[in-house]
Amino acid sequence: MFLQEVATDLYNKFGKDLSRLALVFPNKRPSVYFRQHLGNLIDGPIWSPDLMTIHEFIQLSTRQLTADRLLQSFLLYEAYATVMLESGDTNISTYEKFFSLGEILLNDYTELESNVISHKDLYTTMADLAAIDQGFDYLTEEQKEYLQRFWKNFSMEKLSRQKEKFLQLWQQLPAIFEKFASLLVERNLTTTGNIYRNLVKDSYDNKEFPGNYEKLVFIGFNALNRAELQLFKKWKDEGLAIFYFDADVHYTEDPLQEAGLFLRRNLQLFGNELATSNGINNSVRPIHIIAAEGNAAQVRVLPQLLESIPDIKENPERVAVFLGDEKQLLPVLHALPASVPFINITMGYGLAQSPVFSLVHIIIRVQESLAQNKGKRIYYQPLLQLLQHPYLYEVTDAINLAAEINGRSLVSIPREKWMHIEEKRLKHILEVVEKPIDIIALIKLVLEIQAKETTTTVMAALEAQLLTATYLQLNRLHDLLLQFTHPLSLSFIGETLMNILRAQSVPLEGEPLKGLQVMGLLESRGLDFDHIIMLNVNEGALPKKAVAPTFIPDSIRRAYGLSVMEKQDAIFAYVFYRLLQRSKSVRCLYNNTIDDKGTGEQSRFLTQLEYETKIPIIRSVVQLDIAPRAKDPITIQKDAAILQSLRKYTATALSPSAINTYLECRLRFYFQNLVGIKEPEDFQDEIDARMLGNILHSAIEFLYIRLQESKAGDKCVLPADIDTMLQWVPWAIGRGFGECLAGDADFEVEYSGSYKVIREVVRIYVQEVLANDKLYAPFQIWNLEERFDTTIPILIKGETWKIKLGGIIDRVDIKNGIYRIIDYKTGKDTKDFKGVSSFFDREGRDRNKAALQTFLYTYVLKKQFDSDIPVVAGLYDVRNMRKDAGKFDWRFRDTSSGNDPLDHGAVATMVADTMDGLVPVIEEIFNADIPFDQTNKIEKCQYCSYATLCGR
Repeated sequence: MFLQEVATDLYNKFGKDLSRLALVFPNKRPSVYFRQHLGNLIDGPIWSPDLMTIHEFIQLSTRQLTADRLLQSFLLYEAYATVMLESGDTNISTYEKFFSLGEILLNDYTELESNVISHKDLYTTMADLAAIDQGFDYLTEEQKEYLQRFWKNFSMEKLSRQKEKFLQLWQQLPAIFEKFASLLVERNLTTTGNIYRNLVKDSYDNKEFPGNYEKLVFIGFNALNRAELQLFKKWKDEGLAIFYFDADVHYTEDPLQEAGLFLRRNLQLFGNELATSNGINNSVRPIHIIAAEGNAAQVRVLPQLLESIPDIKENPERVAVFLGDEKQLLPVLHALPASVPFINITMGYGLAQSPVFSLVHIIIRVQESLAQNKGKRIYYQPLLQLLQHPYLYEVTDAINLAAEINGRSLVSIPREKWMHIEEKRLKHILEVVEKPIDIIALIKLVLEIQAKETTTTVMAALEAQLLTATYLQLNRLHDLLLQFTHPLSLSFIGETLMNILRAQSVPLEGEPLKGLQVMGLLESRGLDFDHIIMLNVNEGALPKKAVAPTFIPDSIRRAYGLSVMEKQDAIFAYVFYRLLQRSKSVRCLYNNTIDDKGTGEQSRFLTQLEYETKIPIIRSVVQLDIAPRAKDPITIQKDAAILQSLRKYTATALSPSAINTYLECRLRFYFQNLVGIKEPEDFQDEIDARMLGNILHSAIEFLYIRLQESKAGDKCVLPADIDTMLQWVPWAIGRGFGECLAGDADFEVEYSGSYKVIREVVRIYVQEVLANDKLYAPFQIWNLEERFDTTIPILIKGETWKIKLGGIIDRVDIKNGIYRIIDYKTGKDTKDFKGVSSFFDREGRDRNKAALQTFLYTYVLKKQFDSDIPVVAGLYDVRNMRKDAGKFDWRFRDTSSGNDPLDHGAVATMVADTMDGLVPVIEEIFNADIPFDQTNKIEKCQYCSYATLCGR
């Protein structure tokens, strides 16, 4: 192993007198392994050498503190605003709009400083190039996208105006960067790039640097910036520095091998304390190249590959899984077998992919909605997102409130709906903050509570690191915002915070000397493992196709020797080949699926191994078993618990809609009415058909209630009354909207977009209902939207259960002594049916659910009276009202015995026959010997919300 060889060589050269050495590594992780190797060589106590990263080492050259990334971003914005105003440009972007551009400029600034390049020279050249080019041809689509975010209404078509803006900005960049540097100095701060430049220019303030070290030992470096090249050369020439490069002749002696691009130069300039290895060319162990049909297949085969490694249990720390894409981390962690005793994660993980990030975003949206409504109500969308968040969706308070919002299709939820919530996180989140900056304290409090919910699992350890990283960023932002003198809005703080978190890559770190190692490729620098598994070894992923965002075009980058695509490829090539030098087994998986995300090609590094080395290659293909298999039928037996659950229908009414559900599918009835699994809704801003029906019902109810109030309780409706009510239609629709959207008829709805369309549709429907009522008048309104129920005795295992049957009847009116039940329908319901027997024909396609429902309501209504009152029943199917204007007939028709509308005598017969057919159905529901099973009519499953759940 490379670090073991370095430790042995240093010990042989310097013995136990190592305290005068400074050991410098490219990153932190190798120093942990090196310390272990050194400890294994020494018996007694010694003075340890100083081990540090290159950034820690150069920091010793200055007494200034290094500004963190967030502070640099704020100071760069201050520099930008100052310089642009001084230049006469008053159209300054706000900080949250500037943030994305600022991140790119900071990257460019650091790169220019680290490579000791004059800003003035580069940007003057760049501006000249732009002026000569007379356009933006050298900008990539990504660069244009960032510019679009920065400049309001930016369009590449507006060349003349935007060209001027573009040139103005770039010509001001030297002044912006100069101002940025001065702002740092004023605060006694610096940046890593500044430190590099000052070291090269010999203008650093700690003249004792690099200290009294006998030797500076640089270990495991590859790509060096220009400052490092000059400094390393200087210290080499002074006899102060020695170098340990991990090199292999396969790529150092082949001038065309990209993996050796930097090392060939480094070895020539600095030499190497170790002999160059020949591990790749001498390797006889095979490399397994596994083509997987999809990313999921790669993850699925991982446990099998791990368990095939002989010493995975005894020495798991010698096994490493490398992820070519950080998005694979969570699937990989879920897939790891239980036989892996411990897992250590070492990689950068994008905070934007985590549930912590989404929670913060939702909290901001919730607070913005509360602020807009002065804390009195909240828009449904952010609230539902909060209630259904992975951290909260199992909380009882969240479940209940989400169920009410979905069940009633509420859009604006009043404070009364959540004010009694006791769960701590929800309680805090749903309290509107006093001042915008207080949202940071709120989010911190919620994260503190969440941190206490974590367990000791690997996933919880990962979550804890993400929570901590977010918490630290919140602290830093709060401290910086306190320095602002002008008022801060909630939207400014929210957008700024999300920009900051979105840009964060959290360095996940654990115990490197223990357990299976899961890491990113770049985190492997300087490390060796016996057994290696690499995922996503695809062209475009290894090496990565994307480069770091920059506004310095490729031609200028090449002219000044800055990083370009070929150099980035060379870095990944070196990391890849390095891992092969000493490993005992290597398995490389790639996705061979061709789709819009990739070409299905293996990485060219694998192709190079085949043609440029003698390493044996073993190929195989894995695929997910996606062949459909016959699903076992689902049958739910009615045990004691289910029978007890059914007993609720002795206190709560069994509704006609529940009976219709049972006749459609017994299993669906079980899911919906006993287990309580709600049907998922397409819950969007546009009101769906069910919502439209609710508004129609409410509007008509409000109209008739107002009429009765205006007539001092007189329930008689005359044609003239209908004319009066037509004038109230807009008022009634407004109250209907408020009731259905917010549970508050007084809620003022803003009619825009789809709401305008819905309002117009409801207006037409209401007017059609009133027009038909006018033709039917005079009549009396007896009841509106009232619940009726009755009981039916059922014998269950020798015990009589009184089952409640009932529901809400839309409307009951009276004319000439005859009661009329009307059900409003906005869908495609029809008034025709083929005999009562068709109501209970489970296999039939023409079951008239609306007729069955209305006849059951008729039965329930009749049971309210001691005498057998005359009742007729029908539908106001509003879609047909306009089509049948002047000829509309609301009555049902039994087409099996003619087409005549049913009068009250025929209805009485139909109701009696319906109950004769219904009683056996109810007895069946409560029969313990008849299970809840799936319907035999598969076509009914096509649009069923539970189809996935039951495997259909």
